[in-house]
Amino acid sequence: MINKYVKNASDLVSTHEATRNGFLEYALRKSKESVPYLDKAKAFKLILEQKTKQPKDILKLDEVLSSCYEAAGVSVKANKYLTDSDLKDILLEFIKEFLEPSGEQYIEELIYRYLLTSGDALGGRMRNLVGSIANEKLTRNIISQLQVLNISFEYYDKFSKTWLASKNYTIDQVPDIRAIKWILKSGGKRQLIYNLTVPIVKKNIDLVILNCHSEEITGKAFKEMISNPSNYELLGELKGGVDPAGADEHWKTANTALSRVRDNFKKHDIDIPLVFIGAAIEISMSKEIFSQYTTGQITNCANLTVENQLVNLCYWLVTQR
Repeated sequence: MINKYVKNASDLVSTHEATRNGFLEYALRKSKESVPYLDKAKAFKLILEQKTKQPKDILKLDEVLSSCYEAAGVSVKANKYLTDSDLKDILLEFIKEFLEPSGEQYIEELIYRYLLTSGDALGGRMRNLVGSIANEKLTRNIISQLQVLNISFEYYDKFSKTWLASKNYTIDQVPDIRAIKWILKSGGKRQLIYNLTVPIVKKNIDLVILNCHSEEITGKAFKEMISNPSNYELLGELKGGVDPAGADEHWKTANTALSRVRDNFKKHDIDIPLVFIGAAIEISMSKEIFSQYTTGQITNCANLTVENQLVNLCYWLVTQR
């Protein structure tokens, strides 16, 4: 077996301690992510206190109308499909039904409802961050392996859309890393990319490793490169959710994706290596994962919360020929 810390199905099962620590990590991250929303609410409240004396006065505040619409329950996405007239009608009804009955407390009522809408936005952001946090953990471990092995690498910053040299790397940059590329001691090229739509599969895959390098990770040349099945070294699914209640569903989604990858690459006579990494692994699914691992359907696997397993898998990802 490739991962020496996965010797049986029970090794993959997430412990109670790991689950608890995972929830704690996400709770702390959520508290951090909520700060901008709370700061905006405070700024919004100050403007209302200074420039309004009654609920209908908010209709005159063009600079904060978008925040008023949010408080009335109009999401940013819905805003795009509504005219100014539609929005004004919604706001007038909102004032009539909720703010005017609040009397002198209309500002508090408005801010409470603004925070409710912000809470929905934060919830959506946190759902996206679950995957990002898993990517960050994997990225840190992969880069640590590259550094220990003294392998120079470049990393792609998703905001500046540029490749940066390993000498510029700092831990604070991890959340912004979309891809990493390096050269093996043997001279072979490797390029890891997160969340890539693979043309051969026609689906988004969490983790992709190519055996070639590219200057861009968008554009015609890049699309041609990833359309060639022989340019792929490995594909995998990475599930960072820690809630045991959703564990089985995450595995079903990942298993379907991996099966699709396996079948489509076999059409090109390629037995592509596959990996699965999950943070929430229950007993029943661990048996299925381990069975696929021992029969070669999955080449490597690890529990994201088990340090030895993850480190071992990352070493293999970095050094495999």
